[in-house]
Amino acid sequence: MKRHLVPLLLLLVVILLAPLAAPWDPERSLDPALLRLVPPATPAMMLLLEDGSVLPVASGVAALSRGTRPFSVEGGDVVYARGRRIERRPLEDFVLDPQGRPVFTVRWLWAGTDGFGRDLLSRTLFGLRLSVLIALGAVLGSSLLAALAGLAGGLAGRLLDSMLAVTGDALLSVPRIVLVMALAVAIRPSAVMLAVVLAATGWPAMARLVRGEVRRMRASDTVLAARATGASAWRVAFVHVLPEALVTLAIAAGLRIAPTILLEASLSFLGAGVRPPAASLGTILAEGRELLLEAWWVSTIPGLVLVAVVLAISGVVDRFQQRMERP
Repeated sequence: MKRHLVPLLLLLVVILLAPLAAPWDPERSLDPALLRLVPPATPAMMLLLEDGSVLPVASGVAALSRGTRPFSVEGGDVVYARGRRIERRPLEDFVLDPQGRPVFTVRWLWAGTDGFGRDLLSRTLFGLRLSVLIALGAVLGSSLLAALAGLAGGLAGRLLDSMLAVTGDALLSVPRIVLVMALAVAIRPSAVMLAVVLAATGWPAMARLVRGEVRRMRASDTVLAARATGASAWRVAFVHVLPEALVTLAIAAGLRIAPTILLEASLSFLGAGVRPPAASLGTILAEGRELLLEAWWVSTIPGLVLVAVVLAISGVVDRFQQRMERP
């Protein structure tokens, strides 16, 4: 079990530390002319500016070659190439060494860049963080709705039970991705609103499981004894019945995390989820679909990350379910 938790722990670290681990702002274009569609594991030479930013002046292995300086100092200006164009910038804009020459650094673009010259590693880290947080928020919200609906349906009268059942059946009768896309197009959601929409459409199946557990517990000796002592309906529901249904609800919720991540990525890929330039795994995949032959890494790297995360979460949940089912 412990080794199955390692990928999940790494995922939690990425979620919490993505702003610190990402080498660049995920929405910042480093240089659309010089660093557009740079392959993975490419070094880039950058000059340090006085304001704390950097100015890319060369990319590729040649930037690391001894003696290579893709810039020069002429008449108090730094001269460097920007594609076929030669640009100049005042020397005082740069951090200088004791000899009065601009200080440069080499930054590795480990995942390459996209069509706008943005660092793909940073965008993938932030995209993974956003996709997982949306999925977790959606699953937690739908679990809460399922718990309330399942308790109400299992303990209340037939009228409320029938109303909840009809509502759940109506939601389940429409393919969820179609329903969510329709709502997303109507309200053009942010990340928070997308999580709310996913939560509002994801509770019926879990509510049925909770309702079944509640109806089973309603005739148990514990509940009958609590009612005999004068316990209120609220106390019976939340103290004696709901805790028994939480294990079933927890397993059902865990099984829905990975599909919800895929659903969010699908919605963002289709343009009905998170809106660019915000980075989610779906938006990054969408940005790279037309560049697949020209720059395979733009879609392949976030796609592999998405597959790895879904497999890691599914493995942990399956392991937990097997342990809970052991006699």
